[in-house]
Amino acid sequence: MKSSGGKSRGGAVRKGRKGAQVGSGGNGRRALEGKGPTPKAEDREYHVAHKAKVLRERAAAKQAGRG
Repeated sequence: MKSSGGKSRGGAVRKGRKGAQVGSGGNGRRALEGKGPTPKAEDREYHVAHKAKVLRERAAAKQAGRG
């Protein structure tokens, strides 16, 4: 008689995999290291705040150039 809860027996039990991940190039280890503080939004080139800052600086440069 089978039990009603899923498989009646599990598959073969493998030994645990520990050590370097194959093909990772050592990146798995680096991922655990601290990457330093997050830069301010204005310092990140891809962020909206950075783009707004650049526009502000351009506008200020135009104002200074007049006169």
